[in-house]
Parts: sequence; structure tokens; C-alpha cells
Amino acid sequence: MVRNVSARGLDFSQLERSLKQSSASEGAASSEGVTSALGSAAGTSGVGTEGSFGDMLAKGIKEVNSTVKESDQASMDLASGKSSNIHETMISVTKAELGFNMLVQLRNKAIEAYQDVMRMQV
Repeated sequence: MVRNVSARGLDFSQLERSLKQSSASEGAASSEGVTSALGSAAGTSGVGTEGSFGDMLAKGIKEVNSTVKESDQASMDLASGKSSNIHETMISVTKAELGFNMLVQLRNKAIEAYQDVMRMQV
């Protein structure tokens, strides 16, 4: 999914495009029906809910991507001498690493769930 890894950071644009395409292909009626059903089960009308899983995933990917870019910038600033605070740089790099590892684990769980569904006998 992620094909471009450069010195500037990771390129999640292809993954974001595929998420948008998959959420668009689901259809607005089906996602609204699920959202309203979940909202009514929780005692709300569905207005102001968080959104679909794809939307939440895309938001998480964007946040991790921005964290990775910020950590890359902090590392470059430290290496070039613009910043002398190694603590903040290491915290930024660790946050980016943890976020990326979480995305990898989320992908692994999604693939595992897909394989489980495909193994089910109908």
C-alpha cells in the first residue's frame, strides 16, 4: 500500500485514495443506515456521530503521516544545528515510530480478519 518512502517521510496518498474509493463505493445509503442503526441502539439519532470506519482510518493515517513529517523535520533541524533540544526530537521520533507501528498492526489485523472471513464455509 505504501510505496514511496523517502528521506522526507512516508507517502500515504495512495492509501488515502484507495480508502476514499472504497468508502465511496459502499454507498451513502448503506453507511447512513448503519450509522443511524448504531445511533439508535446507543440512544442517539445518528447526528454528530464520528463517521464510518473508513473515515476514522483515513483521519488516523493523516495524523500519523503528519507526525512522521514533524519528526523528520525535527531530526533534520537537530542534525543541521537549528535545534539543540535532543529530548524533544527523540520524543517526536518515538511518537512517529509508535504511530507507524500501530498502523502496521492495524493492517495486519484487517488482513487476518479478511482471511478468516474468506475461510468461513457458507
